[in-house]
Amino acid sequence: MTRTLNTVVIHVCLAAALWLGGCARNKSFEDWSPTVPGSRFKTVGTVASNNTRATIRMTVQVREQLNKAGVNAVRRSGRWDNIANAVGMLCALGAEDPVDGVLVVSYDNLVLYDCETKKAAYQIGSSSAEGGLGLREMTDRLIKYLLKDKAAS
Repeated sequence: MTRTLNTVVIHVCLAAALWLGGCARNKSFEDWSPTVPGSRFKTVGTVASNNTRATIRMTVQVREQLNKAGVNAVRRSGRWDNIANAVGMLCALGAEDPVDGVLVVSYDNLVLYDCETKKAAYQIGSSSAEGGLGLREMTDRLIKYLLKDKAAS
């Protein structure tokens, strides 16, 4: 992915963090759409926020953790100018392997985009270096969002 995609991810994280009171004070933030239930996501395409080996490795770890929890998480790769283009292409009608959502992974945040609305349905960010959540814990919180309705039924 391009530097532009990474920049967009950072801007989304920062905007959400500022809106929720700031990452520096709270060390983490979590937000989800009240109109998009986690149960909507039957198949989630996972993509790295950039093309570094470390981020790609983290994306694999997140995908494995999701699958172990019962979430159908699949690999999606490619190069896009920005997140909107990635979501648009991966969520396009008639896509070869359709997904219900696209999860963008970086070391300090996860953003799940809904294919129906093309907007962020869930996002979480944290600074583990400042005592916040690590990637595994953030993924656990994402799993709770995705499986919340299934546990109730």
